[in-house]
Amino acid sequence: MFSLDKRLIALAMFTAVVSATVTSALMTGGIVRDSSHFSWYAARASGMVAYLLATMSVLFGLATSTQLGQRMLGKANVADVHRVLSLLTLFAIGGHTMFLALDQYASFGLSDLLIPFITWYRPVWTGFGILAAYLTFALYLSFGIRSIIGYRAWRAFHYAAFAVFALGTMHGLFAGTDTSAAWALAIYVSAAVAVSCMLAYRILRWIRLVDLQSGDQNAVAPSRRLSRAVSMGGPKFSRR
Repeated sequence: MFSLDKRLIALAMFTAVVSATVTSALMTGGIVRDSSHFSWYAARASGMVAYLLATMSVLFGLATSTQLGQRMLGKANVADVHRVLSLLTLFAIGGHTMFLALDQYASFGLSDLLIPFITWYRPVWTGFGILAAYLTFALYLSFGIRSIIGYRAWRAFHYAAFAVFALGTMHGLFAGTDTSAAWALAIYVSAAVAVSCMLAYRILRWIRLVDLQSGDQNAVAPSRRLSRAVSMGGPKFSRR
């Protein structure tokens, strides 16, 4: 239902990379700079959109292995939505980076936007955002190599999505200029609560499944002993 053609994804990724490269080259050479406020507002808006998309991606990722997700759309469709949201998050991050590069007032250099912890503006919190962007890109690429590295390794690496969410939240809270606004703070708090509740639900469900499996094994053990005794001819009684 939500599956995307691989050629379409490749074309979109190629277009995004070429656009980012051209924009970065023009920005570095000082050829293109936006002296209006459009780039600044667009950078803030695309950053918030990227955060919301990343939050939804994490939530749908958690829902893939729960009955809640299966009831909503079906397990396969929830996984497809999760993957599409990851791709959209990458595009939003690319837009956020591009508009920051174009903004004349901020005057971010290419290294400020690509290398963590070296920028002049709140280097630690900005660096967290850059790390989150790289992790998001790596997580999306991992979908394509899942069959190569194996499901267990892929799933273990996929837990890095929680690091993306945590880093993105800290980046938005401490590097974003809208944090003091009530609406922005409400978004960050709501996202953190939603992810925490979904994670708690998944953990509790896992604990319940483990308890049920342990109970089934304990219940099966006596019946196995009985069937083994029957197969051996039943209990032996000595004659007197």
